[in-house]
Amino acid sequence: MKPNIVTVILAAGASSRFNGRKITAKVQGDQSLLAHSITTLNQVTTAAGIQTPAVVLGAHLNDEIMAITSTSHRIINHDWQQGLSSSVKQAAQYAIDHHAEALLLVLADQVAITAQDYTRLVDAYYQNGLSSCAFYRENVGVPAIFLAEDFAALMSIEGDKGAKSILKRHEKNNSLNILTMEQAQFDIDTPADLTRWLNQVS
Repeated sequence: MKPNIVTVILAAGASSRFNGRKITAKVQGDQSLLAHSITTLNQVTTAAGIQTPAVVLGAHLNDEIMAITSTSHRIINHDWQQGLSSSVKQAAQYAIDHHAEALLLVLADQVAITAQDYTRLVDAYYQNGLSSCAFYRENVGVPAIFLAEDFAALMSIEGDKGAKSILKRHEKNNSLNILTMEQAQFDIDTPADLTRWLNQVS
């Protein structure tokens, strides 16, 4: 029987550097950034035989976003102004509530990551049961799979921080699968990032 992995896409931020809702920006034809992320992760979870992804929403809630997430489980982060850590906590709590053995944590704006990349992470976790993460910009980072034993640490993160400190600890202890994933370094934070991406895919 396969381990109980849950997947959570973080998409609750204010997108202040983007000057608006970047998760509804079109990144491929008429497909928005958030829809692109959900579609990609749906492929991964379906192929792996695990639960379809949940999405953490917060700063921007409107009819368009509700339509994009209509077939996804929504987690509403009312504390989104406290930074990234508030969404990480929501994801960890979701994993705890679902008695998950592992949590695949994903940022909605890492637009260049493919279904094959995420599948490599899941496969690495399946092989030895260790936490697994991407490696880019000469550092470990998300997307990453955290074990149930990490959930308490995820719940304790404060401020506008993600879960890198937990990955660094696992790296130091040689208890981490590290997969080179240079395309993970491409995220959309600004309108200029979006322009570069659109030029790349056109």
